[in-house]
Amino acid sequence: MSYRDFIEQQRKLVRTKKEAKKLKEENQRNPRPPRRDPPPPPTNPLISIMIGLFLILMLGWGIFFLTMPPLQPTSSGPPTIVVKGTPEETELITLWLEKEIMASNLNWEIVSLESRQELAAHINGGYRADLLIIEEELAYELYEAGLLQPLYDKAELPSFAATFSPLWEADPFQKRMGWAITSLGDIEYARHLYTVFQHFAEPLPLRTGTPSPS
Repeated sequence: MSYRDFIEQQRKLVRTKKEAKKLKEENQRNPRPPRRDPPPPPTNPLISIMIGLFLILMLGWGIFFLTMPPLQPTSSGPPTIVVKGTPEETELITLWLEKEIMASNLNWEIVSLESRQELAAHINGGYRADLLIIEEELAYELYEAGLLQPLYDKAELPSFAATFSPLWEADPFQKRMGWAITSLGDIEYARHLYTVFQHFAEPLPLRTGTPSPS
């Protein structure tokens, strides 16, 4: 390094020290305010409301599942048709079923029930319920709960119409009862019996005024 370069380097060093000293004195005379983190963004009240509703909904579902009676597995024994209706309705339908089942040499048990509570107790008690003959409104509720199967194996689309088959045409002054296959029993055997009745059984002999709304 030449003497001239050395002198230039020393000059730069002196200037740097002066600038640093000047900056330090300036900071002492005018200190900067302490740095603070920016405040968090304000919370949207709608988000808080949605979180609260979600927690309430989850709590409600938890209570529902904890208090719901457990669904028992279907017991062994012969396949069972459950007929739910008034005593007059169940008597008429049971006689019709028994005649055709005996004529086809099939082994089915028929259980008659009068109320939804009896039907729920029957299922939760572990008793068989392969095939149902119930009113259309109850069948739709069971369909919505996922407890019904299509009446035919090759149903094109899952729908209520594919899981409920009425025994008679709709009438504004009569409730309508019909076939439904549950998810709790022998689905294929239930479809076989339903097919037998559709193709070979005589129509259900309706009495005057029966079935009536109940």
